[in-house]
Amino acid sequence: MAQSISVMLNEHDSNELRKQVYTIVTNEIERARRDTALDKQYLRRKEAIQFVGISGTTFDSWLLPSHKIDGIVLYSKKDITDYIESH
Repeated sequence: MAQSISVMLNEHDSNELRKQVYTIVTNEIERARRDTALDKQYLRRKEAIQFVGISGTTFDSWLLPSHKIDGIVLYSKKDITDYIESH
């Protein structure tokens, strides 16, 4: 059974706690977005595999179009989602 704890804070401390919680939550959301490549339009192979949650072998069998720049192979998130929606 959960127990509850009440804490009385003055206005200044309450505001400081809110700011700290906001900063922590905002930073963690940003980190999660980076880690899941939500802000990227193009993904490297490993990121693309994580994006769709499949094995590398399955991903390679899809034969998706890719873009190679300076030896780095990138896959468009749009191409990946279009492929999934059409199959």
